[in-house]
Amino acid sequence: MTTRRDGRERPSQFQALVDERNKSWTFDQQGYAHRDRYEDGVLHTVDGSSEVSFARSGTVASPVRLLTPELLLLWGSPASYAPVLVQRVRGHWLLFTFEHELDPAQRTTLVIDERDGVAYRSYGVDQVTVITELRILEDDESMPPRPRFPRLQEWPRLEY
Repeated sequence: MTTRRDGRERPSQFQALVDERNKSWTFDQQGYAHRDRYEDGVLHTVDGSSEVSFARSGTVASPVRLLTPELLLLWGSPASYAPVLVQRVRGHWLLFTFEHELDPAQRTTLVIDERDGVAYRSYGVDQVTVITELRILEDDESMPPRPRFPRLQEWPRLEY
């Protein structure tokens, strides 16, 4: 799920399916009828289709990149942020703190699980994103249908 840090919007749920081997993904967000997707080098969004690399394709659906955090634009140039601190949190969680190169007081964080390499939490300048469930599909398993998002009762507990 994702929400704005200022609390002006209710949290929104999403489903992201990433196939790193075939370099493709789909992204569904609660409240949007359109399904963003990337396959065969083409990004399909509500604005149309365009050819882009897999590494750049996640910019339209940032939660997709939490599943492949090494492709986030936070790891130095050309981004404006750079990692300044890494802390281990209760065993297998790594908390990365990134600092804006022009304003050290402006920071973002990312929590990555060492076991699977997925970023389960991202606290950006204006948005918080949390992956609440992760499931790895079997090779012969077909893509799940478009999700039906349950009504959110409360913000998920953030346990490390």
